[in-house]
Amino acid sequence: ARSASGVDDPSMNKAIVLLSGGQDSATCLYLARTMFDEVQAVSIFYGQRHAAELESAQAVAKLAGVTHETIDLPVFGGIGGSDLTRTGTEIRGAGGLGDAQAPGGLPTSFVPGRNALFLTLAAAVAVRHGAKDIVTGTCQTDYSGYPDCRREFIDAQEQALTLAMPSSAGPIRIHTPLMHLSKAETVRLARRLPGCWDALALTLTCYNGKRPACGECPACTLRVRGFAEAGERDPAAV
Repeated sequence: ARSASGVDDPSMNKAIVLLSGGQDSATCLYLARTMFDEVQAVSIFYGQRHAAELESAQAVAKLAGVTHETIDLPVFGGIGGSDLTRTGTEIRGAGGLGDAQAPGGLPTSFVPGRNALFLTLAAAVAVRHGAKDIVTGTCQTDYSGYPDCRREFIDAQEQALTLAMPSSAGPIRIHTPLMHLSKAETVRLARRLPGCWDALALTLTCYNGKRPACGECPACTLRVRGFAEAGERDPAAV
């Protein structure tokens, strides 16, 4: 059974955290530190236009005192045809690939198969390190509309990865502690986690990779609104 935080309580030992370098994944990293005996962070370069977030991930992991590795996967960026892996285009909250649940089209930042691949890579790292638990910052309450951020996808991926790995490695458990939190609730959670607020000052969420953030892309809009609704000043704001 999952706890109220969305993370399983029993038999916790070691976890792999997918650390993008943004606000949500940094919060998940600091939450995981309170739930597991050992935490390792994994970041992935996939040709994203905001690759500067990987420098933020490295800084956050160092501040948190956890082992960090980056997986280099630039070829993936050329497959999905997303504005997140192209330069010179405007990232919009709609107008992308068609989807029955998004009449105006998915956000143009959606990268098909990204979370499925990321979780597969994280599971492979987990098995290598004798871990069964993966923590990711996906959220379906206050998010950009990506279909691979829904818990039903996570549940299916969890089952698939368990079946794909040696029986001695499973079951693989994918924890999504932010899944049902609004951005404001995520901000409040970060405020309660020791050290997390300082880490947020190092994070980069902007899809355009700008510091200070552009304040206009979908990721920036969500972040600004979350801090405003929580009544907090963004520690990364200049």
